[in-house]
Amino acid sequence: MSGKAPLDYQLNTSFGSKRASLSKVLIDPILVFSLLSILIFGLFVLYSASGQLTSMVFRQSIYIVIGLLLMFFISRLDQSVYKSFLMHLFWIGLMLLIWVLLFPAECYKTDRWIDLLLLPLAAASYLTRNQRRPSVKDWCIVLSAILVCSFLIYKQPDLGTSLIVLASGCIPVFLAGFPLFALFILIALILISSPFLWANLTPYMQQRVITLFNPESDLLGAGWNISQSKTAIGSGGFMGKGYLDGTQSQLDFIPESHSDFIFSVIGEEFGFLGIILLLLVYGIILYRVFKIAFNSSTEFSRLTVSSIGFVFLIYILINVSMTVGTLPVVGVPLPLISQGGTSVLIHLVAFGFVLSMKRRQTW
Repeated sequence: MSGKAPLDYQLNTSFGSKRASLSKVLIDPILVFSLLSILIFGLFVLYSASGQLTSMVFRQSIYIVIGLLLMFFISRLDQSVYKSFLMHLFWIGLMLLIWVLLFPAECYKTDRWIDLLLLPLAAASYLTRNQRRPSVKDWCIVLSAILVCSFLIYKQPDLGTSLIVLASGCIPVFLAGFPLFALFILIALILISSPFLWANLTPYMQQRVITLFNPESDLLGAGWNISQSKTAIGSGGFMGKGYLDGTQSQLDFIPESHSDFIFSVIGEEFGFLGIILLLLVYGIILYRVFKIAFNSSTEFSRLTVSSIGFVFLIYILINVSMTVGTLPVVGVPLPLISQGGTSVLIHLVAFGFVLSMKRRQTW
């Protein structure tokens, strides 16, 4: 009998090794295509929302190119290269927040949003630094760090963003198995202290909350943004008024139509159908992210990818909710679409980590 292996065995072995090799190199094509689709669509919408301002679109394009380069670079890295680095991202975010608090300026407005992703990534890395389950000390350290960042943002003052950062930072804490009894205690403490918190809010912050429940009470003031946004979305109907033909956006009735309220422009010009298609692509992105998390082989990758997915979902839900009047206006950009280089850059870097953790999966 020949010492050579049968031909079908050789072919299967060869094919299997090639498939395993490719699985280490190829990234998720559906996720990448969906991200590119959103980014390209966002540039077209930004052109319309900005009043056909090519300089704004060009500047956004530069950030997108840089972000994509960083995303693909990070996607080629192994977890061991950046795991310890992610744990120290908290200090970068903390220094930015202290800097903004000491030297407030409008140009630093977006720095606080970096913590929406820095905190979850740092928390996920810290909670999974060992193979054992997080201890009480670990929970206390992470929750203290989250509260410090949220408080610094609140003092800027920015209550809405501080609450969102608080929620985003707590995501990996809960995913890591935070005890339910401790969670109920925290919720009870929040409810008990809510009257005290309300009494210590500035009149401006209180007005934001009041406007949420009754925007018609001050249509020419605090309720103007929500009122015009709802009018724009409602006037779009099923098919929309057409690209560049939205009256509310083109005539500048919608404040910040290129950033916070760009979803209103989409609703007016592309209608209900355009909104459904946009949310469908967002849904595909989230599905691929959570599938990568579900198939992760390590607790670190599962926690990190899941946290990125939930933070991305929070961005979408809050922006859409505030433009339709179900949440107060807190200035959250629509992910990968709203004008803002920092937001786009940070999101693409985060997806770079997601793709890196997908690289060694075989599905």
